[in-house]
Amino acid sequence: MQHGVTGLILAVVCILFGATLLYSGTPGRDPIQAQTIAGAAVLSLGAVTLGMILKERLKWKKELRKYKEE
Repeated sequence: MQHGVTGLILAVVCILFGATLLYSGTPGRDPIQAQTIAGAAVLSLGAVTLGMILKERLKWKKELRKYKEE
């Protein structure tokens, strides 16, 4: 369970950091828009991590419910 909480915290931090980078990356500031690309990458990393953690948590709760019914 500890890994789930750590992953959840990491995912939220990545989403917030990525959103901050995307928000502060203004168009026309640099030719390759590295800040915007980095923001999108970190944001998507956070979203994927959050999805994986929530999927695993739901699976764990389902298995726990089965175990309690037996």
